[in-house]
Amino acid sequence: MHKNNVIYSLQKKTLLRIAIAEDEERHLTPIIQEVSAFKKAQINIISKDGFDLLMSLKTVKRLPDILLLDIKMPKIDGLLLTQYITFIHPSIKIIGVSSHSNEALVTEVLSEGALGFITKFFLKRESAVYQGTYGNRNILFEAMEAVLDNKEYIDSLLFNQRDSIKKSKSTKSIIRENFANIPNTHMEYLILNAANLSHTEIAKVMNKSLASVKNYFNLLSAEFIVSNRLELVYHCTTHGIVKHPRFYDKSAN
Repeated sequence: MHKNNVIYSLQKKTLLRIAIAEDEERHLTPIIQEVSAFKKAQINIISKDGFDLLMSLKTVKRLPDILLLDIKMPKIDGLLLTQYITFIHPSIKIIGVSSHSNEALVTEVLSEGALGFITKFFLKRESAVYQGTYGNRNILFEAMEAVLDNKEYIDSLLFNQRDSIKKSKSTKSIIRENFANIPNTHMEYLILNAANLSHTEIAKVMNKSLASVKNYFNLLSAEFIVSNRLELVYHCTTHGIVKHPRFYDKSAN
């Protein structure tokens, strides 16, 4: 192989893989442009809803290094996606991205394992709000560099003081302490059951038969003494197995 081709091949291998999950076109296009300007990275997944994101993670050749995750997503919201991805794909570094600043919701996303959280003001770097806080800095690039070093990065426009963030106990900690007997496959089902997904869609994400998924429900509903999927979600939420966005964001579905 020609020397230049070898160098180019090595450069391609070292490029960071970035996934983008954003449902609004008016935000998606500029986010793609911003990420494309980060010379160390290439985009390998673009998803407009949570279900599509999880299916893409199943089929992509190599998992992304970083996920830029809009918190308000159709099908599966950002909080449940954070729980699921940190459980199933823990190598992915998650940066929450949002145009609203619900501190309770942001805190729970960070508690569940996201390493960063930034507002969409990075798409309006010329704005007075952004300039007054960051000047000519690029917080998207800063956030990506930080999480790759396993350092937390939180937008100052969300929290003026870092020590004002009071994280709650993560669902993973609660599960380890109180529900260690429940198989991981059942835990995976419980997270997906809390999302706006049919059993058919859950079966596709889990790569299981529909009959298997229905059997998970039957076993878990008997164990937790509930009669339907909604009651199962309520039971899991009140016992800390899942964190449902409805408890932290009143506009959530």
